[in-house]
Amino acid sequence: MQTEAQLTVAIVGAGLMGHWHAHAARKNDAIITAVIDPNAEAANALVGRYGGRAFADFERALAQAHFDVVHICTPLKTHVSLARQALMAEKHVIVEKPVAPSRTEVSVLQDLAASKNLLLCPVHQFAFQQGVASVRDELARRTSGPLAVSFDFASAGGTGHQTHELDQILVEILPHPLSILSEVWPEAPLERESWFVDNPQPGELFTYSQHQGFPVAIKLSLNARPTHCSMTIYHEQGAIHLNLFHGFAVFESPTVSRFRKIVSPFALSLNTLMAASGNLLRRALNREPAYPGLRTLIYRCYQAVKQSTPGPISRENTLAVATITELVKGKLSAAATTQMEHWRQ
Repeated sequence: MQTEAQLTVAIVGAGLMGHWHAHAARKNDAIITAVIDPNAEAANALVGRYGGRAFADFERALAQAHFDVVHICTPLKTHVSLARQALMAEKHVIVEKPVAPSRTEVSVLQDLAASKNLLLCPVHQFAFQQGVASVRDELARRTSGPLAVSFDFASAGGTGHQTHELDQILVEILPHPLSILSEVWPEAPLERESWFVDNPQPGELFTYSQHQGFPVAIKLSLNARPTHCSMTIYHEQGAIHLNLFHGFAVFESPTVSRFRKIVSPFALSLNTLMAASGNLLRRALNREPAYPGLRTLIYRCYQAVKQSTPGPISRENTLAVATITELVKGKLSAAATTQMEHWRQ
């Protein structure tokens, strides 16, 4: 069993997510021993801020540096080869979502990790936000289930990308709402449900299904502005609003009256202001300026490594998210083909 000594980690990819993984690793008392990126300037900049040694390629880092955990923060097309190399070298792996382009590849990597008793954990950090935890606790206290759940994401992530690249970006965002569903309602596997998919134009995704008896709608847009990430739970005992960009929840009263209708916009705004202010103060005190939930997820991954216990995201949930993501990706591709044929006619 791993002792409680500090873990050593390698960061693969010195871009934006590599920076925040390094930040979270240091806040969780890990020692960064290697930063791997072919861009020497980016790698050295990250080393200068968080420590370690810069490497241009992963093979050299494996040969010349010691580390227990590998954080893979590179483009999706590199995930499978890097994760496999790390696992074959007896390293635990934390990998940005999606884990791999297909469900089969995810399953193969999971089997490899299990055969070596190693952690393989996707970075579904939204599911580990404090707001999601408070929603899970609140729903456990309620006497009935939700009436409906909706997710609404608007992202600037498509700016500067070609039309054919936009649907791939949508597929890379989709694990966020799916992972929240798996975290809040783990007793109902996602992969057993069927999903309706609408792709009205590149960079736009509407998908709808049933989960544990209630409807779920997910709207992802790379064209709408401003940027926002939200989840709304409609419930007879009061609606719940989650701001997933900042990581807090607001609970709305179920009271129905003429007076309530009048004051409702003001009450909701006041509750949101109070929740947002408290959340911002908490994050400032914890020095968590961005990506709420990431540090908690990484902490739980590190604890699993140290104690040789299962990771914070189960194999079943990881595979379920991969299954639905692959299904939606296939339907997006089919829709794009249909649109192209329509335009040619």
